[in-house]
Amino acid sequence: MKISKSQRAVYIMISILVAVVFWLYVDNTGSNQRDVRLYNVPVTFVGAEDDLAERGLMLTAGEDTKIDLRLQGRRQVVAQLNKNNVKIQVDVSNLMSTGTHTLSYSILYPNSISPNSVTVVSASLYMVTVEVSELHSKTIDVVADINGSVPDGYMLRECVVTPSTITVSGTKEDIAEVDHALVEVTLNGATSSYSEYLSYSLIDIKGNPVVNPKLRCSDDKVRLEVPVVTLKELPLEIDWVESGGSQKSDISYTISPKSIMVSGDESLLNQLDSIQVAQVDLSQVMGDDTLEYDIPLPNGCINESGTDTVKVSIRFRNLQTKTVECSSISFTNVTEGYTASAVTQSLDVTLRGTDAELAKVDGKNVRIVVDLSEMSAAVGTYTAKAKVYVDGTESVGAIGSYQVGYRLQRS
Repeated sequence: MKISKSQRAVYIMISILVAVVFWLYVDNTGSNQRDVRLYNVPVTFVGAEDDLAERGLMLTAGEDTKIDLRLQGRRQVVAQLNKNNVKIQVDVSNLMSTGTHTLSYSILYPNSISPNSVTVVSASLYMVTVEVSELHSKTIDVVADINGSVPDGYMLRECVVTPSTITVSGTKEDIAEVDHALVEVTLNGATSSYSEYLSYSLIDIKGNPVVNPKLRCSDDKVRLEVPVVTLKELPLEIDWVESGGSQKSDISYTISPKSIMVSGDESLLNQLDSIQVAQVDLSQVMGDDTLEYDIPLPNGCINESGTDTVKVSIRFRNLQTKTVECSSISFTNVTEGYTASAVTQSLDVTLRGTDAELAKVDGKNVRIVVDLSEMSAAVGTYTAKAKVYVDGTESVGAIGSYQVGYRLQRS
């Protein structure tokens, strides 16, 4: 009997359907079971870092346990299993004492696989033995070792390690070997600051590394910051106020030190050419003297020279002094409605100038003026700072400071 094309197509479809049904039947029966062998699957422990540590306990043996497994299941299931997604887990959270403990374990499969679909045919170990000891801790310093060098004109400042200490935990014998932690970095030719999180090494008292996987540390890495700053030498200068019959040309002086080395941001240092130490009013320098001042620093700069004071030695050339009595005392800026009268009748005023110029003046050339603009406007007796004027010459001036007593009354 001749089969038509349409009948042939129907037969083919029926054959395919029968084959699929048969395959599904076989796939869901024992004839499709397959084995997979997993070697050296590491054992993980739950509760070792938290529960045991809270009780002052720790695992000291058994943590490196590995187990070989022979697993069985349907082909589609076991094909998904490997050493990386099959986990062996031991719960140690309920251990309460030191000593040797033998514990059962659980096998965890990927979320896509039901535990009921896998059978453990065999295992190299069916129980896991661990050793529990007392947990001890101590705090150690983190020491930084900076190697290398920076170019001329730059400097490494003191580094900062965060945290500066860490806690190392382990058995009493193990932590006793550890003296400190060491973080190392090499900086060659650095012109900018360095900041990184770095691993560190545990070091014993002799400076040798301590390699002990049983030790636990509170931090895996520390932050090391090494400031790299620009250096610049800045001369020290004095702002001279020419007064008291003295010009800058009338003195000789030395400044010690003449300059200091400072560090700071490069853009800041580029704006600086010198440091003004102080303003020196020559009328307040009574004679040859050595003055000492603190060295002021511009904001953002650090003095790297090791000295924070400067000495200024002053010598007057070809100038003499002369003392005269002055009784000419007057007041300015007296508050309206009040009058001021001098309680001090006269002052001895010291003048400075050349011999020839000093010979031309006496007490009659000297005036004492008291400015009351900043003084109290109440009736009473007061003392105020006075200013001295020398008339008839610009080459002679008064030196020193003067006070005048006065009485303030209502007009």
